[in-house]
Amino acid sequence: MANITTNLLGNSIIKVVFSGRQGRHLRLTGLWTDWMLEMNDFRDLVSPLSSEDVDSLIEKLLNSKNKLPFIRRNGCQEYKLGEDKKIVRRLGPGKWRKEYQSVALFIKNKKKKWPPNPIVISKDEILILMRAMITLDRPDNYYIMDSLRNYQYLLAMLWVKKRNPDLLQGKKRPNANEIFRISLVK
Repeated sequence: MANITTNLLGNSIIKVVFSGRQGRHLRLTGLWTDWMLEMNDFRDLVSPLSSEDVDSLIEKLLNSKNKLPFIRRNGCQEYKLGEDKKIVRRLGPGKWRKEYQSVALFIKNKKKKWPPNPIVISKDEILILMRAMITLDRPDNYYIMDSLRNYQYLLAMLWVKKRNPDLLQGKKRPNANEIFRISLVK
């Protein structure tokens, strides 16, 4: 998980501030900051959102098509979010697993500055990142099991945010597995 701080700027815009040193989940790759998103990162992105924003995310995840038109490039799939952001999924097997379970958000970092400058992510971009985690328009080594598990985790996270938003605040926040268990018993 990346070491981030998230704040609501207003109008469904989240400011993400990076800190710490480079690691497996947050690093410089050429002229890009490569942020490999985990479920706990989604928890941190969702926690500042309002109840209405969460309602909107739930409605769009449940009632809309979740397929994204990825483009194949250099051994990976890309989905452009704008001039300075793109979503990347690799096509081959991962280092630790035979399949991947996550996506990476690449943010332009022309000056190769560390830690990277803060970024802003809109509610709509969070929705696209969630769709990238669950879409069945998948690379060769991506299994349906991962899509299903990610969909369950994301919906559980949104449910906990709706039901008990204080759980996702503060220093001791539940991780993705704990959030999933909480959503089953409450």
